[in-house]
Amino acid sequence: MVEVVTRPLLDIISVLDSHWFFLCCGALVNIPSSMDMVKSFANEYVVFTFHSTLTQNSSLKPANLFAFDAPSFHPIYAATFLLDFFQHIIIEGRTFDSAIGLLVNNSSLSRHTGIVRFWARDLVVRHCTLKWAHSRTRPWGMPVPYQCPSCHCIQTWDQKGNGASSELGRDVSMRCSYKDKQGRCRKCLTFAMPSQPLKPVKLSEGVWVAVGLEKTDFL
Repeated sequence: MVEVVTRPLLDIISVLDSHWFFLCCGALVNIPSSMDMVKSFANEYVVFTFHSTLTQNSSLKPANLFAFDAPSFHPIYAATFLLDFFQHIIIEGRTFDSAIGLLVNNSSLSRHTGIVRFWARDLVVRHCTLKWAHSRTRPWGMPVPYQCPSCHCIQTWDQKGNGASSELGRDVSMRCSYKDKQGRCRKCLTFAMPSQPLKPVKLSEGVWVAVGLEKTDFL
């Protein structure tokens, strides 16, 4: 990775608050050997930037690095996320932690991909994957197949007992509801709660209100 992002380029950006976005398919982070190379690059960049800023007496902190885990990632879906990132992080100067709800709330990435973020804390590179979770369409960030793999019927998953769309805290199961002369399809899907530590992301507060309309009026 360092052979591609050369040391002279790192010399130039080391004095800036840079944020890197790898707009490529999910193989970059889904294949273990490739993920190890990304971690190695992140560590190289963060450590090098830290020492450079010390020698230059600069207070600028190392950058965030972002990648996306969709197998067939479409960068067009990241347009809103990038624009909001530039607005809130670059222009307004917010921290990523304080702006995360604003960045992902209106993003088209939710149903398309997870966001893998790398950052540094006390010279230790950390990473996490942000995934949009919905108890019926994307339990724990994993997409529900449109077609039952057993009977091949489309959108036949019985999800009545899965609770609110934002409910977290347990495994999610759903059974195919297709029934023919031979009986009901027995296919059942289970989406297990991740074993790694997790933290729900608080979305931006507030709602849009149409002032001047009755509840029965069409907007």
